[in-house]
Amino acid sequence: MRGPEPSAERVARQEQGRSLSDAVRRVQRETGGRILGAERVPYDGRDINRVKYMDDRGRVRYMDDPQPSRSGPRGPRAELPPRGDNS
Repeated sequence: MRGPEPSAERVARQEQGRSLSDAVRRVQRETGGRILGAERVPYDGRDINRVKYMDDRGRVRYMDDPQPSRSGPRGPRAELPPRGDNS
């Protein structure tokens, strides 16, 4: 018998944590700077990951990492016949 299924909140938190940690790793790899912090912030109707880091000159910078869309990549659209009102 398996344990209880994970709640939707827990799954959402795990997804957020993974993507936030991915953003931190990406910024560290791209800039080589020291990571000072990271958070998810609402922007333009969606959440983005904002990573605060110190560059090689000691300046504090922010890099915004957009959150991937929840839906997977869309495949090619199926060809639909024209609607009846398109003559």
